[in-house]
Amino acid sequence: MRDDIKEYNAVENVARKFVEAVHDGNSEIVKPYFYEKACFFGQLNEKTYQSGSIQEFYDTIDKFGAVGDDYTARVDVISLEKTIATARVIEDNWHGYKFTDFLIMNKINGVWKIVAKVYDTLEDLNK
Repeated sequence: MRDDIKEYNAVENVARKFVEAVHDGNSEIVKPYFYEKACFFGQLNEKTYQSGSIQEFYDTIDKFGAVGDDYTARVDVISLEKTIATARVIEDNWHGYKFTDFLIMNKINGVWKIVAKVYDTLEDLNK
């Protein structure tokens, strides 16, 4: 049995808040949607692995600021099972990079929260 469509919409909304924060270079937009002990892991430029607390992600988007008009993003809800969900966010032209992010979510006290962000860069467009 499939979960109610409103749950898919709620997960998609969380991922769209992520995109909005990245687009605007403002972590305050997405902070309420992350679990306080969330973490991230990913690969930058096919050689540098990064991991840590989600605060490092907040610091990065705040430091780099808003993106240009050529930034685009797509949100896909990949899977949803009761209280867990995965959303994929594909981004082009985030300060010269193409990213694929997987946002892992849990429904905590009735609210969807991102508990982990895993990402990869596909290429540096500035090369």
